Amino acid sequence: MSAQQESSGIPPALRRAKRVATASALTGVATALAGAAVWHVVDDSQLLLVAGIMDDQTLTFLLWLVTGLSAIVLGVAGFRLFVIGYEAFTAAMAALFLCALILAAAVGVLAMGLLALLSAAHRYETLHELDRPAGRQVVIQDFSGLHGASWRFYAGGPFLYDEITAPTTTVDCAELSAAGRPTFEDGAYLLRTGRDGRDVIMYTADGRLSCEHHDVSQMVLPD
Repeated sequence: MSAQQESSGIPPALRRAKRVATASALTGVATALAGAAVWHVVDDSQLLLVAGIMDDQTLTFLLWLVTGLSAIVLGVAGFRLFVIGYEAFTAAMAALFLCALILAAAVGVLAMGLLALLSAAHRYETLHELDRPAGRQVVIQDFSGLHGASWRFYAGGPFLYDEITAPTTTVDCAELSAAGRPTFEDGAYLLRTGRDGRDVIMYTADGRLSCEHHDVSQMVLPD
């Protein structure tokens, strides 16, 4: 033991527990605030997309997961911090409180994980064929959930996108056969240029474009 430790009278184990507790508390608060910010800033008509694969829901889940793990570490370090050197009754009360904190954090992490597993699986595809600059890119969200598949379209970038709410129309077989070449997932959608020169996308809920399926829709993409 060094002279400084001897003069202060604080055991090394208690010093380490204090450092770990402080670091875990700061990490947990920072990730909780970041997760809350993402949750509240991005509304239902927007999409936050990081690296083309991680959306705002996944990012929020990861941030809250780190918060839960930090709470568990804080509970373990706090147990050592508050129990060492105290009488049996105080140590028992502190242990009960910290065990409840650890249990609550573990249940929260488990609940978030189950919600993530039960939620719909999202895939994102940027329409690079359109050759649009950052800020005007178009992203397709392939939503495969418990109630079937659906599509959502966003424009913007490079990180924050706004949902495209343009009206859709039904496409007949003649127009579909002359639409152009398939691009994504062997015919999940088709891209063509409309009569007015604007980009038009054709898609179906089940991801197949065929005259046997009469639910083919088309949407005019924003400039």
